[in-house]
Amino acid sequence: MKTLIITPACNEEEHLEPLIHSMIKQSILPEQWIIVDDGSLDNTSDIIKKFSIQNPWIKYLRKEKKSGRSPGKSVMEAFYHGYNNKDLFDYDIVMKLDADLVLPANYLESIIQCFNENPKVGICGGVCVLHNGDDYIVEGLTNLDHIRGAIKAYRKSCFSSISGLLKVMGWDTVDEHHARFNGWEVCVLKNIQVIHQRATNQEYGLTKAAFKNGKMLYSIRMDLVLLLLNCLKRSFTTPYLILGLYMLWGYCIASWNSHDRIVSKELGVFIRKYRYKKLFEKFF
Repeated sequence: MKTLIITPACNEEEHLEPLIHSMIKQSILPEQWIIVDDGSLDNTSDIIKKFSIQNPWIKYLRKEKKSGRSPGKSVMEAFYHGYNNKDLFDYDIVMKLDADLVLPANYLESIIQCFNENPKVGICGGVCVLHNGDDYIVEGLTNLDHIRGAIKAYRKSCFSSISGLLKVMGWDTVDEHHARFNGWEVCVLKNIQVIHQRATNQEYGLTKAAFKNGKMLYSIRMDLVLLLLNCLKRSFTTPYLILGLYMLWGYCIASWNSHDRIVSKELGVFIRKYRYKKLFEKFF
């Protein structure tokens, strides 16, 4: 299966080169890897250019920034800048890959194998891990039925059936639910560990991210019970209680301002039923 990978990168000179080295060492190389410099002010462009000359399957693109970087919107605009300027049209898998990762040598091979073995799988990916002393621990922000937005691979027909990815925060939650709603399966490869070189939300700040997550929960039509459970879960992560309150505040502000919904009523019902089902399975 042929793989198209797109990586948005903004001021990633510290992290990008280890990712590129890990990609070059893959047991199966991608057909094309587009790295989009999203208006970097450091040496990100120079790094991409250097490796694109040495490896013709790596393509460099530059996107000038028109506004501040934000989780969701600007990242997905950079992704689509790459996707809309691709040279490859005969591919089977499209992958969105962050710039601050290090892949195991069998990562792409494992993704391809998963898609080949089960034609119902529409979205696939491993798990992100963080350095913890001499060991690695799974980054525990989400459940293990969810693939982090940093490492998502889509079967081309699934990507088309969900009309691609939303250019808003929450895109990496909606895509999976939309895929399941359309009859696809989501496969988390729990034994395939991808090193995250920095913790999620480190760039934007934990409280700001929690506030935006609260707004996102409103936008995907989460009800009050699921909201409070999400806030309670976040309250048990450092800094304790504060993140849960910021999430609740974000939801309340979104509700007060009648913030845009990013899913239909039907998909909203599906999402709530799915989350309640997972809660039931977890506790009963």
